[in-house]
Amino acid sequence: MNPDIELLINRIEQKELKVRVSLDRPVYKQPEDSILYRSCRILLILGMINLEKGLSKELIACIDFILRNTGYQSKFIFEYFKNNKELLNKLNSWKKQKNIENDFYLIQYKSVPWDLRFNDMFLFLSIRGFIGTKKTSDSTKIIILEKGMNISEALRSIFEEETNFLNLFNGKIKEKDTKRIITEVIPNTYWRENEKLIC
Repeated sequence: MNPDIELLINRIEQKELKVRVSLDRPVYKQPEDSILYRSCRILLILGMINLEKGLSKELIACIDFILRNTGYQSKFIFEYFKNNKELLNKLNSWKKQKNIENDFYLIQYKSVPWDLRFNDMFLFLSIRGFIGTKKTSDSTKIIILEKGMNISEALRSIFEEETNFLNLFNGKIKEKDTKRIITEVIPNTYWRENEKLIC
């Protein structure tokens, strides 16, 4: 028997406590609940978009949101490239996912979709030497370090659908346009769809 487990059992017995294991209600952990899984996706984003300048936390949150909510990706592509001659080529090169998923807890708001765990994820990546910060005249940007870049490149074969989507932007994404689409266009579409379902 493992000495650590044996020590734990002995301590419990000394305190005259009873160990009970309940298998009635197993807890299933979804990938989105894992800080490691979510942090890997952030590394993927940082390794594929705006490498030289880095990304603001808000822009990372917007990109992460659109990668999680695959049902909004076609709307995002259309809005982002609507004044671009490449729109049809972009839509054709994007491999639409078979399993469309949406975050049904989306609320109508005018700020970026911020997850309370983001700061924990940035800390998780920072203390491991995967990311750093870069101060600019108007803000602080998150940049990927060499150690993080090596992992980001390896993650592309794991996050194939996310990589396919991010490849559409050729390494550069406009922060202002992305924030506008995520905070204004997509929530409006969502609410209109809900109204149709209610009527």
